[in-house]
Amino acid sequence: MIRFDEPENEPGPAFYITAREGELSDDPLALTIGRGSSGDYLTYWDETEGDRDAKGVLWARCFHSLSRNGRPVGRHVGVLHPDRQYGTMLHRYCGVGACPARTPDKRYLHLVTADERLPDGTVRTIHPPVCLDHAAGYAASDPRLRNGYTTLLVGASALWGVIGTAYAAVGSHAVRPRPGGQPRLLPYGTDELRWVLANRLVRDLTDVEEVDLYRVLRESPR
Repeated sequence: MIRFDEPENEPGPAFYITAREGELSDDPLALTIGRGSSGDYLTYWDETEGDRDAKGVLWARCFHSLSRNGRPVGRHVGVLHPDRQYGTMLHRYCGVGACPARTPDKRYLHLVTADERLPDGTVRTIHPPVCLDHAAGYAASDPRLRNGYTTLLVGASALWGVIGTAYAAVGSHAVRPRPGGQPRLLPYGTDELRWVLANRLVRDLTDVEEVDLYRVLRESPR
């Protein structure tokens, strides 16, 4: 099963998708109830077009602390940045450097842990691919890989859904997280997503080949 949160107190290295101090917004007062022909739903008081993804799911707002060349700067906080995680997962860019991640044979390299594997062999992940140039450093330094990982070359994958916090109405306009506040894993298309504030994009990896990472790095042309 996918981990909902990154390991506490183990921030590890600062990758492109890692959030920095001051980038994450947590303002429940910005959320309210929307009214629509198909029922009520979660929204922002001042919702704009960019607050929802192409599937219509509402996403957590966040800030970007970037240098002039577009690289994140500042002290990292050990969790994923919702917007940068979304962008790299959607476009299948390298999560370390936000660079193209496609391999010479037109596949994508993913380093996955046992809790990302489903019984049918599918890999369900919130972690974007990694390019060949960043793969060795990523494997050696990411705390989530410390207890072991499998290297996969992925030929096909599909967006599956999101991880997010489910909200409930507590009046005519106010909302609050549902009891427990545990992030939920929900597939695209389910009606429950009307009340979810998403912060992680989930992708299913299906056409996969297990390989030796360092052999791939030795044999792949740059």
